[in-house]
Amino acid sequence: MKNVLKPLAPERWLLFLLERAGIAPSKACVEIGQEQIRKLSHELVSFTMDVHGTLPLEKAFVTGGGVSVKEIDPKTMASKKKKGLYFCGEILDIHGYTGGFNITSDLVTGRIAGLNAAKNIDEK
Repeated sequence: MKNVLKPLAPERWLLFLLERAGIAPSKACVEIGQEQIRKLSHELVSFTMDVHGTLPLEKAFVTGGGVSVKEIDPKTMASKKKKGLYFCGEILDIHGYTGGFNITSDLVTGRIAGLNAAKNIDEK
């Protein structure tokens, strides 16, 4: 089951969702019941979770990787390689604490990208 779903989402996320749906990752697709398929489908498109607080900065970790900031116009968040393509948030290769600590850069780059993408549509 895990191998069939690999193109849909990152492996660790799939394993988590399969567990929530009660499906063994090694189980063959033909062995999965309709109810388990419904549960998994629901988890894939309607996943929710409750947050009950935060942890201290010492518990955060740094991530990196993604679209290089050298390939993006920082004033518009537009791709320098593909016209009409905008990037924001954690898709960018910005090293920062994860776990809510990098939300400012996500919100700021999202706003800049969204406003400029909308402006690009209006200009067409």
